[in-house]
Amino acid sequence: MAWLAAAWLLSRHPVDAPDRPPDCVDRPRYHPPMDRNFKRLLDTLQLIPTRGKIATSTLVQRLKDRRHDVSTRTVQRDLESLADSFDDLKCDRRNKPYGWYWANEARRITVPGMDASQALSLRLLQTYLVDLLPESTVRDLRPYFEEAANKLTQHYGDTAVQRWLDKVAIVPATQPLLPPPVKPSVHDIVTQALLSERQLDIRYTGPGGKGDKSATVHPLGLVQHGVVQYLVATFFDFEDPRLLPLQRIQAAKLLDKPSACPAGFTLKGYIEQGAFGFGHNNAKTQSIRLVAVFGPQSGAHLLESRLSADQAVQELPDGRLRFVATVAHTERLIWWLLSFGPYVLVEKPLALRREVAARLRDAAAQYAKAALADPV
Repeated sequence: MAWLAAAWLLSRHPVDAPDRPPDCVDRPRYHPPMDRNFKRLLDTLQLIPTRGKIATSTLVQRLKDRRHDVSTRTVQRDLESLADSFDDLKCDRRNKPYGWYWANEARRITVPGMDASQALSLRLLQTYLVDLLPESTVRDLRPYFEEAANKLTQHYGDTAVQRWLDKVAIVPATQPLLPPPVKPSVHDIVTQALLSERQLDIRYTGPGGKGDKSATVHPLGLVQHGVVQYLVATFFDFEDPRLLPLQRIQAAKLLDKPSACPAGFTLKGYIEQGAFGFGHNNAKTQSIRLVAVFGPQSGAHLLESRLSADQAVQELPDGRLRFVATVAHTERLIWWLLSFGPYVLVEKPLALRREVAARLRDAAAQYAKAALADPV
């Protein structure tokens, strides 16, 4: 359909003999005039969905997003003209607003056609990153996702290209968990707010759905941490960023007010300072010089995946490995150390060593108490 659309659009402004200079020898490359509306008409055709429908007002806004200076009347005239030439381009006039769509799931128009690399990239994007995209972007990309799937199935059905999708995967580094459900309307409005840099009125709950609070927030970022998505935002007029799991937001309303960003804030810097180390003050964590001795097997992975850029390692006479590294002192660090059980010994700092030891003693006491109730 792409070549058919291009041919029809070009036919509206012939580019042959009358515009060609009689002598083209030793002259710069000649470009005959092209219909000034060509790009706008092509973009209009591309924006019409193969599933569902799109209102004229939405088309106007999306064409403006693509830097076309158009009015509603201009787009209406374009659509009527295009419908005369494309039998599959239809308008649903049963209810207002009227919606335009491609009948019979006709192939969407792409210029140039999608190649194998682009199809693979889109399929991986759809599989792993779609939740981090604004909902409006996902809607725009959905026809391309469909085309990528069709391209791989129809043109590369039993080839190495198609089988690539079965050869790559992302797996969690911790115990797999099911993602908590996020309301689609909440995700849509939150991503809209981030994209347009506007404030939000939200209603949210505490852990486990307890309590019910309301707040005006300034969205700063969206982060996927494991299976949970977090909104990074400041509340009301405060400037300290906070983390709010998206599943706890029960309702969100987009405000016509610009959001404010704290001076010097960057999402990357916020994360690097330990924002996801658990706890309320996790973005103000202190760095410590960790000295810990690991068993030969439990510490081997740290020889390849280092704790920090300044990590140093010493092999002890008994085969154990002593690691020295600068790390953020967070609750997450403690959880990680505890996960090794008896196969790690924290030597420094002393306060961290005592904290880990105290928790291990508490755990041992719980198991000892539970053992008393075990059947003989």
